[in-house]
Amino acid sequence: MRSALRDVLRVIALKWFGRTREQVAADDDTVAELRAYLQQGKRCPHAGAPLRGLRFVVLDTETTGFHPHRGDEVIAVGAVVVEGGSIRSDEVFHRLVNPHRPIPPVITRLTGITQEMVAGAEDIGCVLKDFFRFARDAVLVGHSIGFDLAFLNKKLNALCGLKVQHPLLDTKVIARVFHPHLSSRSLDALLAYHGIKPEGRHSALGDALLTARLFVRFLDLLAQQRVMTLGELYRFVGWRLQHLARHAGLF
Repeated sequence: MRSALRDVLRVIALKWFGRTREQVAADDDTVAELRAYLQQGKRCPHAGAPLRGLRFVVLDTETTGFHPHRGDEVIAVGAVVVEGGSIRSDEVFHRLVNPHRPIPPVITRLTGITQEMVAGAEDIGCVLKDFFRFARDAVLVGHSIGFDLAFLNKKLNALCGLKVQHPLLDTKVIARVFHPHLSSRSLDALLAYHGIKPEGRHSALGDALLTARLFVRFLDLLAQQRVMTLGELYRFVGWRLQHLARHAGLF
């Protein structure tokens, strides 16, 4: 009787929420590999590591909506590598993800990703395993990266009880330091300000590449301020944000 009831509840959950708890799981090998790759993120580059010598992985995700804790899911992960102050065209990551739930029409119109395109795609566990193998011990960079982390960390916690371990940089936060006068620091606004054509916008790989181009500009601006190491970058951004807050009367 209990078994039959569980089956009924699983069918209802799949119909109304698009997936069941069992579908979030991954096989033991995938979970073990994912844990190992996440642990690499703890090998945080030393604060004195030169920015030009670091490996940055600039990432972006496409999702079914804005609320990971209300059932929205990742449908694509894209990333590119910035190293030596340049984008590495030979190091690119792009994968579709099967969300096991319907993709809203508005998301399909925005991203071009259809239900048919993700029907045969891998589950999030396999894609995350491959992504973090790609990332290794890099510094992760994103625009409003907290949005992406909310989705990734929710899945990582469900899969293996861990969260992203890597050092992080947010180009939107860095933009506050260099462009405090801008009324908007959205990706579109910053691309327009820097004269970067928004080619490939609203695709995971396209947005990752655009964010990487913006990040390279910021690396040049940081060098002009004689900010040369990862530790100096964190200190510079923190100091500048405090300075701006004081002048705005927030402290």
